[in-house]
Amino acid sequence: MDKETGTIYLAYGSNLNLKQMAYRCPTARVLGSAKLTGFRLLFRGGNGGAVATIEKQKGGSVPVLLWRITPYDEEALDRYEGYPHLYRKETVKVRFKGQWVSAMVYIMNEGKPLGAPGRYYYEVIRQGYMDAGFDISVLNKAVRDSAAQETAVEV
Repeated sequence: MDKETGTIYLAYGSNLNLKQMAYRCPTARVLGSAKLTGFRLLFRGGNGGAVATIEKQKGGSVPVLLWRITPYDEEALDRYEGYPHLYRKETVKVRFKGQWVSAMVYIMNEGKPLGAPGRYYYEVIRQGYMDAGFDISVLNKAVRDSAAQETAVEV
């Protein structure tokens, strides 16, 4: 990619929200949007309190935002994401501006049930989708697919 220092971080949930990221990671900067293929977006953690994760799915794709983050930003994200207990870090390959780049991503650890997100959390992600110009139907499908019984967010 380029010779800049820092990690390329791939966001797919609440960290798409530019205002939230500016507050949490003031030195992070957006590189641009991409599409992560071979994955789908889901919510896990029980109805009304579920949070976003991605899981491998043949033929799936998730709109993502790539960020350049500093070690300070990564520490802040580790705290927010509940690393290593709730989320683990993985490296994924994503096509960005015509080439494959490696990006760090947080993926939820196994064992949490599918469920619907709470309204506030959903709105944070929805705003992130708007900020990035992503198709909101991807987010709404993930909510529908994840909501086991009664949903906290009607979409």
